[in-house]
Amino acid sequence: MLKREHKVSNISSEAIFAIPAMKPSKVVYAVIFCLCLMISDIRFDTSYYLRSVSHEILKPISWAVQFPFYVVDTSVIFFSSRHSLDERLQTLEEENFKLKSANQLMRKLSIDFEKLNSLWDSSILDKERFIVSKKNLLSSNEFQPLLVLDVERGHSIAINDVVISELGLVGRINNFSLTTSEVLLINDIRSSIPVVSEISSLHATLKGSGLRSNGKLMYVKKTAQFSLGEKVFTSGLGEVFPPGIPIGEISNIEDPSDSEFLKVEISFFQTPINQDFFLIYSHE
Repeated sequence: MLKREHKVSNISSEAIFAIPAMKPSKVVYAVIFCLCLMISDIRFDTSYYLRSVSHEILKPISWAVQFPFYVVDTSVIFFSSRHSLDERLQTLEEENFKLKSANQLMRKLSIDFEKLNSLWDSSILDKERFIVSKKNLLSSNEFQPLLVLDVERGHSIAINDVVISELGLVGRINNFSLTTSEVLLINDIRSSIPVVSEISSLHATLKGSGLRSNGKLMYVKKTAQFSLGEKVFTSGLGEVFPPGIPIGEISNIEDPSDSEFLKVEISFFQTPINQDFFLIYSHE
């Protein structure tokens, strides 16, 4: 009987189908192949590279999907009546008024930042080393959120380059390709940042607790004199983040009886959820 032939019952004349068992050699080859993939990922971070390449491959598909919607929206605007255009103009004027109000608030915040202590005054960031980048993707993973930014060709970025917004620190570059970069957010549970407080000048380590959760200062002795509302900044220790970048403010202080450390929570100034543009600060 051939390899793929089926026996026929002499009683019922019905075909008796049987699935041939997998050869042991195929099982061995499959196990070896899986082990090679695991070792390659551990040694060379292959998964990071493949994920970056997938962003490159899927980007043209995303553009192709969005193009019909762009054509439809453009056609609707082109053929809309004068009345509809007047209503749209009024809406844009209202949005412009809101933006002007927000700018006034930002000016007030900038004045407040100028009055901070010498640590903030001594920090020097070269404006020529800033790169404007647009958000490409923000994953829905609560505890390890992934922010992907678009980077124009010709810009030089590196691992650990700092990512900030107009409100403060966002994170650092964790991986990059030709046109995209992945950001390890300060909200990520894997994030660890040396910080210093504004008033008491106390040093601590800030850990992320999730995308919609406050950060936590680790191993703060109960003798530390932190204050509610006190702002915290990057301290520059570890030489990853430049000193003086605003991060957040102390929103909660608890003194648990079953621990020798204080529980100090930090409310971040910024969130990448409602942000579209970011600045990448390139190291020298």
